Amino acid sequence: MARNVFVLLLVLLIVCIMQVLGFSRLTLFHTAPDALAVFLGFSAVTLGRNAGTGFGFLGGMLCGILTGDIGLHMLAGTTGGFIAGSFHIPRDSHATPSQKMRRIYGATASAAFVSHTVLAIGLNPLGLSPVYRIVVLGLLATLFTLMLAFVSNLLILKNTISD
Repeated sequence: MARNVFVLLLVLLIVCIMQVLGFSRLTLFHTAPDALAVFLGFSAVTLGRNAGTGFGFLGGMLCGILTGDIGLHMLAGTTGGFIAGSFHIPRDSHATPSQKMRRIYGATASAAFVSHTVLAIGLNPLGLSPVYRIVVLGLLATLFTLMLAFVSNLLILKNTISD
């Protein structure tokens, strides 16, 4: 179990670096896909709410250290991981891989929307109304994140979920 946690922490570090240095540059209408939400969706569905919240806190702290907004990113990651934990599937369940992937997509979308909402309330560099930032840009960022989750499912997660 300790080896699995170490591997997940290493993956979390890589995801945070990719989020800050890579995915944050892929913007459309000032929104970018959230790689941390994809990781939180996967970890919260497979490991539970506590793991999702903890990984969200650590991921938010790492992204916050890299961007300079440590407190706000920690809050966004923690709430995103907590909400994603609502989609947890116990290990001893008889869920099929397609049911697990639907749960991961739901958890990813929820984590992305909630964390983007927290960031939209805390950060507003463009001076836009909070309703516009939460509803329009939040839904657009959630769609971008779901596209990233779909691509990561095709490339990486397909073999992991089939177990």
